[in-house]
Amino acid sequence: MLNLETFKQYWDKQFPDLRLRRSNYLLAVSGGLDSVVLAHLMRTVNAKCIIAHVNFQLRGAESTRDENFVKAYAEQLQFEFKVIHFDTAAYAEKHKQGIQSAARDLRYNWFETLISDFEKTNQQELALLTAHHADDQVETVLMQLFRGTGLHGLTGMPNRRKDILNLARPLLIFTKEEIKQYADENGLTYVEDSSNEKDDYTRNMIRHNIVPQMEQIYPNAKLNVLATVEKVKEAEQIVNETVSAFWKKGMQFKKGIPSIPIAQWNKVKTNSTYIWGLIKDYGFKPQQIEEVNKIVAASNGAYIVSNTHRIIKWEDQIQIVENAAVKEYELIELGQPVLKTKWGQLQFELLETQAVGEIDTNPKFAYMDAAQLNWPLLLRSWEATDYFYPLGLRKKKKLNQFLGSLKLNPTIKGRVTVISSANKIAWIVGQRLDDRFKITSNTKQVLKITFQDTF
Repeated sequence: MLNLETFKQYWDKQFPDLRLRRSNYLLAVSGGLDSVVLAHLMRTVNAKCIIAHVNFQLRGAESTRDENFVKAYAEQLQFEFKVIHFDTAAYAEKHKQGIQSAARDLRYNWFETLISDFEKTNQQELALLTAHHADDQVETVLMQLFRGTGLHGLTGMPNRRKDILNLARPLLIFTKEEIKQYADENGLTYVEDSSNEKDDYTRNMIRHNIVPQMEQIYPNAKLNVLATVEKVKEAEQIVNETVSAFWKKGMQFKKGIPSIPIAQWNKVKTNSTYIWGLIKDYGFKPQQIEEVNKIVAASNGAYIVSNTHRIIKWEDQIQIVENAAVKEYELIELGQPVLKTKWGQLQFELLETQAVGEIDTNPKFAYMDAAQLNWPLLLRSWEATDYFYPLGLRKKKKLNQFLGSLKLNPTIKGRVTVISSANKIAWIVGQRLDDRFKITSNTKQVLKITFQDTF
């Protein structure tokens, strides 16, 4: 049963981080039964609220009626009122989306803007409240099931989110019937959205047809779905902990690169739950699970890309690296002793020729004729168009070809930097000196550079 006491009990249990009377709230109010009841409850507890209403301009005069109703209701409750108008149909056509998807994007993007503006101005948090209820939860879970969701989809809507949006759903355990009863008992009026009576949208078809038919067979169908959701949440937590422990045990960091031995991967390669448990944190989609598994048997260097990362097959490892690491670009001034980079440290010594001593042939050291250098020097990430004259050769070579001949791990290759002088590459850091900057019998001063990597 929904009343002020049960509302407060649920709130205190589920949202301990939100002080009902002290925090600030943005109420999404359409003018329908559910959001009107939520606004009334928040007014009754004297919460600090702003009402936000979206006019999607999809139902002509009815949309205007809803806006006017919500504005008057906000004034009655003495809550600040915010409204925005969207040409939803045009937006959906432009972005090749369904109306419902477009409306959701527009609505939540606006909510994000309102929250951001409020928090910048007031230096206080603003939490979004929506009036989703238990019947909405049942419909959501059924929709996810019919779409072929994984385990997480069967957990439905969370009552609390704190990621991109700081969002709470304080009516999620109450049924539509309980909310209607509260409205009747408190003499609340609301507006009806005529589109809710049509079966144009998937959710409405489920609400009007599938759920009632299921309740004819199983009278407690909705309650059973909600009970199953709670069980699935518990199961998901156990699965997540098990999967996380498996990958944590197998994860290695070779030269700072997250790597998984193929032997470890093969233990679960036929189990999509384990594979998804790993790749979902790196921007991959469920549809890519099969492609990711193919990488294991692919040729050396094969990879698959998400928006943020790539998974690479390298020898006996599967590596996970960021797509676009920030590139190096640092000036080196004359007399500068040290430069710290993302992957190590460079030390500079300007020596008289007679003080150089024995030349160390380790590629981590570079000895250059100082007279050939134009200061400042530049340390930068290498580019595909780069070329240089490898030490000992008088013929230029593309840097990409040179690095390829070294058979470097793709991630290490991506970290390679060069030191250039007046747009000429002087040294492939840690790999090879350019012949044009080598020490000769005429050299009077030597710049010695020592590279120490951090891996």
